[in-house]
Amino acid sequence: MRISPHARAPGLIQNRANTTAGTPRMTTPLPPAPDARRTLMLLRISAASLLLALLLLFTPSPRELAALPLGAALLALLPLLRSLARTEQAKASAASAADERERQLLDAIEALPAGFELWDAEDRLLLCNQRIREDYPQVTEYLVPGLRFKDVLRQSLAAGLVTEARGREADWLAERLAERGQRLRPRLQQFGDRWLHLYEQRTASGQLVCIRLDVTELVETQHALARAQAAAQAERQLLERAVDAMPAGIEIYDEQDRLLLANRRVVSWMPHLDYAQMLGKTFAFMLEQTRAAGALPVEAHGMEEAWMAERLARRGRSEQAHLQQLSSGLWLRVSETRTPEGFLVAVRQDISDLVLKERELQASQAQLQAIIMTAGVAIVTIDAAGHMLSCNPAVERLFGHRAGEMLGQNVSLLMDEPDRGAHDHYLRRREGSDGERELPLLGRTREFNALHKSGRSLTVQVSVSEIRGPQGKQYVGVITDLTERKQFEIELQHANEQLLRLSTTDALTELANRRLLMQKLEEEWRRGLRLGTPLSLLLVDVDHFKLYNDHYGHQAGDSCLVRVAEALRASVGRPTDVVARYGGEEFVLLLAQTDATGAMAVAERCRASIRQAAIEHAVSPQGPLLTLSLGVISAVPLRGGTASQWLAQADLALYQAKAQGRDRAVAAGLFNPI
Repeated sequence: MRISPHARAPGLIQNRANTTAGTPRMTTPLPPAPDARRTLMLLRISAASLLLALLLLFTPSPRELAALPLGAALLALLPLLRSLARTEQAKASAASAADERERQLLDAIEALPAGFELWDAEDRLLLCNQRIREDYPQVTEYLVPGLRFKDVLRQSLAAGLVTEARGREADWLAERLAERGQRLRPRLQQFGDRWLHLYEQRTASGQLVCIRLDVTELVETQHALARAQAAAQAERQLLERAVDAMPAGIEIYDEQDRLLLANRRVVSWMPHLDYAQMLGKTFAFMLEQTRAAGALPVEAHGMEEAWMAERLARRGRSEQAHLQQLSSGLWLRVSETRTPEGFLVAVRQDISDLVLKERELQASQAQLQAIIMTAGVAIVTIDAAGHMLSCNPAVERLFGHRAGEMLGQNVSLLMDEPDRGAHDHYLRRREGSDGERELPLLGRTREFNALHKSGRSLTVQVSVSEIRGPQGKQYVGVITDLTERKQFEIELQHANEQLLRLSTTDALTELANRRLLMQKLEEEWRRGLRLGTPLSLLLVDVDHFKLYNDHYGHQAGDSCLVRVAEALRASVGRPTDVVARYGGEEFVLLLAQTDATGAMAVAERCRASIRQAAIEHAVSPQGPLLTLSLGVISAVPLRGGTASQWLAQADLALYQAKAQGRDRAVAAGLFNPI
């Protein structure tokens, strides 16, 4: 590659001797001096060309030219001189074009988004672009023409910049030099906190071209992806172990109803299926395999085709659990739920013992059932696990469920939150303690949040008694509907709240009224005395409001006060701050735990909100828009003083704001109760 002495590209290789005031200036090695003989010839040709130009300028005839001294010789050399001049002109044009191409090439190298280096056959630096200096500022001063690559590496190692070489610098240097220009693939290297791809290729002349590309973002993304994949794998393993340890049988199917996962309990219940081979197979295929093995549930015997068609039709479409008796005699409670992604989770619970107990109890409860069925109150019988064993017609009327929908279901079916969650939590705790926990409702009457089948909320009163028999503990619940009475209590409470609200709220602006303000002021004053925290109060007055009323009318004045109230309410930032209408066009902002700086900031926000509201006040001496005057007082409450004295000083500050020209906030002096 030819490097022209006329090429100038900012950022290319520099010499320390040509660096002044910290500003690099590009230099390139100078070309060797031209041959002396060639120089002499050029001088002679130039002189002859000059003489020829003079002769042609005066345009003598050939006869006159022949009569001149040396004329005949010049006339003979004229074609040769013209030929030489054209040749030299062509060479100059070619050199100029070559210089332009070289300049363009150097500009292109400088514009590369990656670092570029060129080393000679002896691995000495020829040139590099500005990107190299930006990427390696610690070794910039060593990037000079003629410096060997291994010397630059030693400087980088000495500065501790090559992360992968730390602790083995000598071995790493030997390995790096050995593979220099030999790799077919790019080399990934960490330099400081950055990652680089190094592309090294030798030219036919033995020079080495090196491209350094910053791939830090790509490497960090790959590392983050690897960590995410490892975390996802760990989470999947944890999920599989957790599902495997559950006391219920769990199966998970994808959106195409293909089996993804089944825990050990399901595998033990379905020995006719090889679940290792069933992974990825559809539920319909597994059902067909079950029929072929003669292992369909007892309810399907004699009507296999119809049962299978119905089973597939309601697959994942019902939120209600259904019972199945396997050919082995095992009773299962099966519930199927679709996830938002379309996956189906099937939960199978072994309730064989419960079914057996239920059947035994049915025979012994015939006499009791007759009494319960004629009772006017709702009566329900549940087992120790909370499953409803019987219910009378009053239960159906109260909750809207048919008896068949409730029997075998947990009594939490009739509950509404939060009582349903508390009940389920109790059952889990009871199971974890080997069923020794007593029902907390025994011997007591308690109100419950119940739920009608239609979704309507009910309030009921429940009394529970325990029955001991050969089948174990059972519980009888007597349920009374309190919904209407509870609704009346709620309406009465709402009326009382409305009355309290009306007594503490300004009817026009819906801000706190003066009564509530004084109550809150006394509370915050006592809290400030107890805790030693600052308290601030802003007394706000609408400037020239009487003129506003006289000009626009009282109805417009009321609307104006409502807009002022909205602006003041928007200016406070905490729910504990109180905004009240003090009377007429005066308002008060009570700011707990707020010092003087914070109070003045709120005051300025109030004035800014009013300006932003742009309420027209054509007759105001202050200008065409409505303005506010504010008196501000901030202090830590002191013993011996009162909230009323403190409020009076805020009123004095408001008076000063008006006296100084209105449309401003004035802070009161230090509070001194004496």
